[in-house]
Order: sequence, then C-alpha cells, then structure tokens
Amino acid sequence: MFRVVAIGLIVSSQLFASYLVKQTVRSGKVKVESVQKINKLVEEKVLLKDIRESIAEKVATENVQYQEWLIPEDEITSEQKKVLFSKKSKVVLPNSEVRELVKTGSDENRIVLVIIGDGYTLEEKEKYYNDVNRMVDDLFREVTFKSYLPLFNIYAVYTPSNDSGITDLIEKDTAFGLYRAPKGSKRGIMPGDRLAMERALNLASSKVDYPIVIANDDYYGGLGGRYAITTRSLNSGSMVLRHELGHNFSNVGEEYDGGQVYSGANFSRSSNVPWKHWIEGEVEVHRAKFLTGAYVWKDLTNSDFVDSFSFPNAPGHTFSMKLSSVGWTNSEEVKVLLDGKELELDGVFTKDRSFFNTVRTELGSGQHEIRVHDHSQDGDNVLAYANAYAFPKNYNFKPNVVGAFNVFDAYSEERGFRPTHNQCLMRNMRSKVFCPVDQENIWLRFFKVVNLIDNVKVAEKVRIETVDLPGLEIRWFKRGFWGNEEELTELRGKREVTLVKGKYLAQVEFKTKEIRKQKVIDEKKFQVD
Repeated sequence: MFRVVAIGLIVSSQLFASYLVKQTVRSGKVKVESVQKINKLVEEKVLLKDIRESIAEKVATENVQYQEWLIPEDEITSEQKKVLFSKKSKVVLPNSEVRELVKTGSDENRIVLVIIGDGYTLEEKEKYYNDVNRMVDDLFREVTFKSYLPLFNIYAVYTPSNDSGITDLIEKDTAFGLYRAPKGSKRGIMPGDRLAMERALNLASSKVDYPIVIANDDYYGGLGGRYAITTRSLNSGSMVLRHELGHNFSNVGEEYDGGQVYSGANFSRSSNVPWKHWIEGEVEVHRAKFLTGAYVWKDLTNSDFVDSFSFPNAPGHTFSMKLSSVGWTNSEEVKVLLDGKELELDGVFTKDRSFFNTVRTELGSGQHEIRVHDHSQDGDNVLAYANAYAFPKNYNFKPNVVGAFNVFDAYSEERGFRPTHNQCLMRNMRSKVFCPVDQENIWLRFFKVVNLIDNVKVAEKVRIETVDLPGLEIRWFKRGFWGNEEELTELRGKREVTLVKGKYLAQVEFKTKEIRKQKVIDEKKFQVD
C-alpha cells in the first residue's frame, strides 16, 4: 500500500485491482482511447495526468486535454469496458527493434520512459541509438533528472523510415509522419501518425508512462503535452527535451512570457502563491513591466527589425531584453541597438536556435527605439522574438530566491506569477535545473505511480526490497489483535530481519531536501506463519 501523505498523517485503507484509462477531452466530450488492467492497487480514482495534448511555442494547437486515470475495478464504466475488450487494429512496423537502456526494477513499479525516433532510415539505425544514448546521458547523468533515475526504466525502439529527416518544406515518407509547424521555422514539431507511434511505444512495454519522440533533424524544434518531441540537434535537442519533459513530468504549463498555457504547480493567478513552504518569511512580490514584445520570426536580410517603447518615469528602474534567434553564429553577425547604441548580449551564439539576455542598463524615461540589424548579410539570420522589460529597484534577480514573479501572456497582459526570476528551465531554455517548486512537484507526481517498497519476502528471514533511493528510513511494526502497531525499534534501518510468528507491517519513508510539502511513506502488511 502506498500513499503520499500530508505531514503527520497516515491513513490505512482497503485497496482494489485497478485499470489505467487513457482519454482525451474535447469541448467537454470524453473519448476513451485505451483501457488496460494493471498490477496497481487503488481504493479510489487517481488522476495521473491532466495536460494539454499539445503544447507548442507560439503555435495554435487545438484545446484538447489528455488525461490518464487509475480507476478501481468496481468503478469502471460500461464505455470503458467496451474499449477494454474491443479488438485493436494493428499497425505493422517491420524491422523494428527494442533496446533496454536503463532497468532499475519491474515495469509495474517504475516510471517507464520509451523513446522512439522518426526519419531514421535502415542505414541510420546506429545513428539513432547514438543520439538516444547521448540524450539519456544529458538528461539523467547530469543534474536535471539525475536524482529521479532510480525510479526509471528506459527503453528505445527503432523503427526505420523510408526517407531520412522529417517533413518541412519538402515532404518526407517517415514511420510516424512528424512535420514542422509552421513550415520552414525552427519551432513546433507535430505528431503525424499517432496510431503508429502508440504501436511502436508498446513494443517496449505494455505500460508506457512517458513517450519521447526524436526527430532526425539537426535544428531546434519540439512539442510538449502527451508526447515529448525533440530533434537530434547537438546544440538544442537535449535542451528542448528537458523543457518538454518538464511539462510532462510536472504536469505544468509555461513560465516564459507570451505562452499559450499557464497552469499547474508553478503558476498562481494571484500573489498569494501556493508554494509558501519554499519561502522563508514573507512572500516577496516582484513585478517587472512588459514594455514591448514581438514574436516576429523575421528574416533580417532585407530589412532591420524596429520597435519602440515608452520607459516609465520611475527612479531606479533598469532596462533589459530577452531575445531569440536563428543563424547568429557570433557577436559580429547581428547588432542589437538601443537608441543607436549596441547592447551587450549574454548567451550562446549558434547557427541553430539561440537565446539571449541583454545586460541590464539604466534608462531615462520617455520614448526609445530598438533596432536589430543584420551586419553580416549572409542570408540566414532570423530574429525569433524580442521582449523588453523594466525592472523596479527592489527586484530580486538572485537565482535561488523563491517568491512571486509576474508572467505575461500572449497579449502582453499580466497573467499571474511564477516561483523564480530566471532559474527554472521552464522559463530559461539554457538552464539545466528546475526551481524547487517544480522539482518537488515532479517527485510527488512520480510517487503516484511508484511505490517505495518493491516487495517484502517472507522466508527463514524477512527481507524488504525497495527502490534504490538515498534517504530511505525503514521501520518494522508488530501488529496487535486490536489493530494497534508497536515499532520494533531494534530493527530500525535493517533490510533483513528475523521475526517470530505473527502479523507485521513494514514501513519505508523517503526523506530528501527536495520535498517539503508532504511526507512520502510506503507501507506493506505481511504475516509470518
């Protein structure tokens, strides 16, 4: 029996067999896509995922929610039963292959992550696996998801495509039909043949918690939501995947300005934020002013980008910009000018998608002009977006400060608040870390799926098997006739113990500095005959 419990609260309950139900909700209408019986016990319905099916950068996607539910056997509806027993149409995927990359336990009690690739031909099979291994190392051996790795099983499925690459300006014949949207941009990559994608994913495991799709394309692009999609780009592939998995693992929307979806644990409509347990003292509310913003995707070859704004008459305010580009390989190619004076850019110059901040500067009140000029005239420099801000004197730019920092929507209106200024990779694409709020939320969502206890084996000695996490505290309890439980304190911390006949309870608690909101406790009752 597993529970994520409020601090100081442990609740025992009778549990039942359950089903994993996957469904979409469109305009209030529910469509059940699949129902699967699983070896997971719950006493009531548990919502595992409730996320926009597609979350793309400045690409209008249909307002469809994707949901996954754990439902007890006695609550399955007639419609869900019909889907459970229906015959599924099979998609043939010749020459497909599955490789196990990370195995930490049974799929039934692990987060199952399955990676598939699109646009890799038969001759490019090893290229695909090299790309997969590189990205898994980037994500799980480095800081971003390293602490979560003991909860994961990771598989890669290779399915060959007839053409190399994905559909953009030229249509390609690929296994899953990925395509760029809009055409010719370095932005969204949309799923094509979802039935084929689901078939490939299920070749690895009947239980797929998080699907990843890698496009055989050397430049930036991706999608969040039901599927985390990225490209093989050496510069941006892992960067995009971190961000998209942040959506999927944490079930949250964006933290950057100008997005389409703001929701979840990292968003609050008011400054009375729900993450106060991460704040020492009073909540600091920090409101930047959004001066101007343009999501233009402008080719700078034939003309400059020009915009103007009015800076507030407020002592102590400083000015800064956030920009993104394609094709800017060095600081001499493109100049960003404020009233004719060049601004210093802080970021990494690449031919791929790049992200920059300008160094903060003081500015007088009144009208000002921004100009972005292609100095090299090499024909490939594009400005993706340029946002300008005014920051008040008391604004806290420190990376580890948690407070209430305002966020602006696609209409440049204040939409609500995020937890940190620019620390989190859900706002800052170049970051490799989450803010504490997102990091904690990912843990809590994972523990809806994974139990700390794998098994309690009763033989001559009793042995408890757990997930391989640091910070586990093990306790053993003798259960009395009236249901009372007495801890056997001399056995605390031991994984293997000798017990006389009787009824017992094994308890495991996970302690980490990354969780403050709730205790994480798992218990299993057993008997020694």
